[in-house]
Amino acid sequence: MFEHVSFYKTLESFEKSVKSGTYLLMIAQETLFLELPKKKGLVYAGAIFPKIIFKQKTYSSGLIAAKLSKTSTLHIMDIHKECDTLSSIHNSHSIFTIVDGYSTAIYDFLENLYTLIPETCKIIGAGSGKNTLIQELTIFDQTRFYLESAIVIASQKSIGLGVKHGWKPLHGPLIVSQCHHTTIEKMNYEDAFEVYKNAIEAKSNLRFDSTPFFEISQRYPIGLVRYNQDFLVREPLSTDGKSIKVVGKLEQNSIVCILTCKENELIQAAHEAAMLSRESKGKEAIHSVMLVDCISRFLVLDKKYSQELKAIAKAYEPQTLLWGVLSVGEIANANQEGIEFYNNTCVIGTL
Repeated sequence: MFEHVSFYKTLESFEKSVKSGTYLLMIAQETLFLELPKKKGLVYAGAIFPKIIFKQKTYSSGLIAAKLSKTSTLHIMDIHKECDTLSSIHNSHSIFTIVDGYSTAIYDFLENLYTLIPETCKIIGAGSGKNTLIQELTIFDQTRFYLESAIVIASQKSIGLGVKHGWKPLHGPLIVSQCHHTTIEKMNYEDAFEVYKNAIEAKSNLRFDSTPFFEISQRYPIGLVRYNQDFLVREPLSTDGKSIKVVGKLEQNSIVCILTCKENELIQAAHEAAMLSRESKGKEAIHSVMLVDCISRFLVLDKKYSQELKAIAKAYEPQTLLWGVLSVGEIANANQEGIEFYNNTCVIGTL
């Protein structure tokens, strides 16, 4: 998928260092730049994320530049439009996609994309956006920034894929008795926030009247119960005092649980995801390891987040390059039932 992957402190240093080629740029949100580089022979698309990861370190500023291989193609498109114009994806073996992490159209886009790829094709991806909980222009190419858009990279190379999160039930199951897109209005026929608040305050020392909502909610996501599978995690973003807005949609009458975690179980889950990813790559040579990890996992683990990166690296040879992003939502088709948009989850691609 990529020929080589490099880290740069600034966009200017990237522009000075490269002569030509097609690149994916992943930029940390505190990186300062006034304009996009325009250089003859240089083609790129990219996105802004809360943080980037390179060689087991996280960065709040700087960028990763991944040069596409000759067997890979890059597209940038309106997330609301059909994907059938992307002819190169029909015969691809792997896809990396970046979507506007705060868009309400993510699911329709991903479902459309999934119908067009071969059955054996693996997808890994990330939701772009800043850690402000506000939708902004975060996807770009060498000409301009885009809103409600997506980047799709299709490759003839196969990848290994592993997905785990490590969250456990705190309270539930509950029925989502009323919802609209990404807003849960009622759980068990009561105001969703009241149910959520009471459950957490009953089993912790946290209080919503003295602590900002998101400081609590990132530690207590909502898990969608799925038959014979792990929870699909949904991160609560905000509340109006009655309903709860989450990242990713839920259907009415879904069964959910309020989740909690132990730090060591989050770290262990990341290691298991790495092992699954490496094993599914088979005996093929490993070029590098791409990590798409939720920014909330970083915030929850805090100073222990480096242990998660070390746990992932242990699944590979010491010299293997680990790189990626802390994201606003994670994407993978790790099972045979289709593609998913995850929250609070660790997604690992072995390239």
